[in-house]
Amino acid sequence: MSSNCCSNTFQWLHPHNQDKNVICAIVHMITITLVAMSMVKLDWFVISGGVCTPSLSLSLFFSFGYTYQKYPNNEYNCINETIVNMMRVIILLCFMAIIFSLCGYFLHIVGPKSSIYNFMRKYAMASTCTVLWVLAIISTCYYVAMLLDDSLADLYPSVETVVSYGYGFYLITAAGAVSVVGTFCILTLMNTPTPIYRADDTCLIDDFNENNMDTFNSQTPPPPYSAPPPPYTP
Repeated sequence: MSSNCCSNTFQWLHPHNQDKNVICAIVHMITITLVAMSMVKLDWFVISGGVCTPSLSLSLFFSFGYTYQKYPNNEYNCINETIVNMMRVIILLCFMAIIFSLCGYFLHIVGPKSSIYNFMRKYAMASTCTVLWVLAIISTCYYVAMLLDDSLADLYPSVETVVSYGYGFYLITAAGAVSVVGTFCILTLMNTPTPIYRADDTCLIDDFNENNMDTFNSQTPPPPYSAPPPPYTP
């Protein structure tokens, strides 16, 4: 009973025609959710020392009219133009990760028959690109942290300040980890035959063994050599 249930579940998650894959689609949806959550009201950088804003989130930089002169008070004087531009680059990279994950989701849910789409789905092109976008986001975050450290050191050389990462950064890191797991699942499931294929192969082999092995084991030579040759006549 349990084996039949497991087999039916595996067949539902990994269909016989391999055009659709629910597991990989779910992984893409989890990635999209984590990236979207990291962009909404979550701190990406936490600044201690009490001389600047205590945290920075991506929601502060969605407006195209935002510049570092918009907040002339001391709370935001540690944010320069380069930091603003890099935060907007992070926003752009997050949207790129969402777009590629969404494309991967539709590839595994719809299951298009085109050879190009089949190649992209089979070799995890969408999830691989998502992993690369997340790596670019993490690298940019490291650069922004260095810029914040330099800005604070220039403005407040006598004050000890520390720049650390917030929950938004850790969520985007988790999204990258999920994308890596999804890439592994895609490369494993899409290139591994299902139990149905294995059962079909077993049936073919058994049928061949039952019906045709006697032909190969027979000691009688095949015609026309099974009959003795005619007597020699001069």
